[in-house]
Amino acid sequence: MAGEDATMRSRLARSVVRYLTEAADHPYAKLIDARRDDALDIIDVEVEPELAQHRKVAIAGHEPVRIIFAGEDDAAPHFRSLREDFPIGEVHTNLNRGADGLGLCIWEENWHDLSRTLTGQMLIERIRSWFSLMASGRLHGEDQPLEPLISAVSHTIVIPAGVVAGPWHVHHLIKDRGVYTLIMSETASTEAVESSFAIFHRELPPQVHRGLADRPYSLGDLNDLLNSLGVDLVAELTEWLTAPEQTSKATERQLLLMLAIPMQRTAEGPVEGVEVWVYTVGDTLAALGEKLGATFTQMVGASRLTAKVLLQSGSKPDLSEIPLPGWRVVQRLNRRTARIYAATLRTEDAKLVAIGAGAIGSNVVSNTVRAGIGQWTVIDDDSVLPHNTVRQTQIDLSVGFPKAKVLCRDANRILAEDSVSAIVADVLDPGDQADGISAAYAEADVVVDFSASPAVVGHLSDQTIRRAASFFFSPDGSDLVLLAEDGDRRHRLDELEAQYFFNVASDPFLDGHLAAARADRIRYANACQDLSRPLPPWRVQMLSGLAGGQLIDLVDLPDPAMRVWRLDPSSGGLLPVILPVDTVHRFGDGPIRATVTQSVVDAMRDHREKAAPNETGGVLVGTFDFVRGVVHVLGVIPAPSDSRQAPTYFIRGAKDLEPLVQVLGTATAGRLQYVGEWHSHPDGAAARPSADDEKVFEHLRSHLDPVGAPFVMMICGATDTWLRAGWDERGRLEGVIPHDAN
Repeated sequence: MAGEDATMRSRLARSVVRYLTEAADHPYAKLIDARRDDALDIIDVEVEPELAQHRKVAIAGHEPVRIIFAGEDDAAPHFRSLREDFPIGEVHTNLNRGADGLGLCIWEENWHDLSRTLTGQMLIERIRSWFSLMASGRLHGEDQPLEPLISAVSHTIVIPAGVVAGPWHVHHLIKDRGVYTLIMSETASTEAVESSFAIFHRELPPQVHRGLADRPYSLGDLNDLLNSLGVDLVAELTEWLTAPEQTSKATERQLLLMLAIPMQRTAEGPVEGVEVWVYTVGDTLAALGEKLGATFTQMVGASRLTAKVLLQSGSKPDLSEIPLPGWRVVQRLNRRTARIYAATLRTEDAKLVAIGAGAIGSNVVSNTVRAGIGQWTVIDDDSVLPHNTVRQTQIDLSVGFPKAKVLCRDANRILAEDSVSAIVADVLDPGDQADGISAAYAEADVVVDFSASPAVVGHLSDQTIRRAASFFFSPDGSDLVLLAEDGDRRHRLDELEAQYFFNVASDPFLDGHLAAARADRIRYANACQDLSRPLPPWRVQMLSGLAGGQLIDLVDLPDPAMRVWRLDPSSGGLLPVILPVDTVHRFGDGPIRATVTQSVVDAMRDHREKAAPNETGGVLVGTFDFVRGVVHVLGVIPAPSDSRQAPTYFIRGAKDLEPLVQVLGTATAGRLQYVGEWHSHPDGAAARPSADDEKVFEHLRSHLDPVGAPFVMMICGATDTWLRAGWDERGRLEGVIPHDAN
């Protein structure tokens, strides 16, 4: 079967085949068959799970499994038990056996995120672990939500809370991309009430600002004031009252008088603002028209009709007897005036893109709109569900609608100026929205990820944009994290994310930061991945408010940022942790890429100097993205105590090494891993691989290449550090980091 993997389109399928046929260590699984069926890759394997003597579920010592891969790995594989007598009705399986076996639910994680680090070895081990947990009865924990009895369908009906009785009325019917959401209500919807005001609007000639005039209390007072400004208000008002559109409803409406006066600092200067006066007359238009001698009203049948007075009597009305209540005028805000009220120091707009309209995204977008900052494009492909309303700005009336559109609608109601547009799409699979997303990226000053998705972080790092940033919460919602590229993008978002994970593992101020990475999950619906974390709304709003303020400042700051704010739920206090941003050395722009932080080089040089004249070495730790082919080298572990060191050779020991690497992985929810080896060369010897070094690299390749993981070897010399990285079928790359002369 060694050559079969080359015919498969799925990279993950090829990785599984290589692992099962080439791995140096026994994989406790064997390959039965591998074939391609049109767009699908199908692999049949037999796994050997670890089993206790007493089993709660009848799992066999050898379990045949079929794995069905999507050709381009753009969807999660499907798993089928090929065992004819596999137990029916267990949780995390299908109830009925299909033509190609009984369906097994191996994981609940989001595929885009899981696929970042999923190798062939990890996939096989995940299957083995699934069978082991099933056999022991621990696959579904007592604290986990119950599994659904039937699978969910695409259309949705949302019923009122409380007693499920009715009668109900259809409140909304939404059709989005072929999927219906039916929103029910206990009461029928009503139409808006028509306004009872008739508006008379007049813009006066521009006026130079001056001392205050007396406030007019009657139509006479106002008319006299306007006469001094060159306007005969009563004459214009009389003509307006006699127009047919006013006389037709004169008995039902009253006057709303609006006067706009452009204001100048000097007669020659520009208009700097508009002052608005608003008045009403308590009578109807018909009564006002009769007082002015302009109209009369009479009964015609059962209706009261108003008509124009054709002959003027010659007597002048007493305008002082017509009271004119004035209104307080408060101007609506646009972004410019909102910035004044919000004490926002920035005076210019910024064009921003938000990926994600959830807990952080919806609150930050709303807060920054209120602060007068940002012309946002919000990108999200999800719809509002009832549990979202606990911590997002969307309310119950928005359930069923696309989150992006709801946030757009609601945010654009905050000010009198639209600030938000929406794109309903997944940035990782944009479909027909790809051009719109690309255009938004190209125009944005900052593209901000609110999705808490490592896949999105990687996506943004590879895009041609001006700058990217990411805000997300720790798993328990007590901490806020900010990662922000610099204006020149010398530090890409995925590189900052990698450094953040290394800091989580090494900074004592961040102990327990990711401790709840897989705990406290609530099932909010009846589909397999319908899981959410409980987050108190006050924490969400407090940390989101902080995120909004930080984003406003970030727009004008050119430097990279990596910060964590830790919230003490008891006191409400925040501990800011500013993490150092390290210089990054990049290598490769093809199927394999590698980055090395300057701290790694500095640490190797320090260990080399202390061990001189002997050689020394250790292991490299970092993170990697299996889908994008990127490995980040972040830290070094020095030589274990049982290592052998001499001026001409170094043999690394293993004492206490594995537990140390495991501690780093546990602290970062599995993100930090072993990625390779390093050693030093003495003065006078180039930092280039010797024949023995080539054997070390071949050893790395033979053990890690079949597994699907990247492998890195680095040699630290007197004047530079040499690097070589290899990875599965992607090939290898080499690079050199010159040392600082100082």
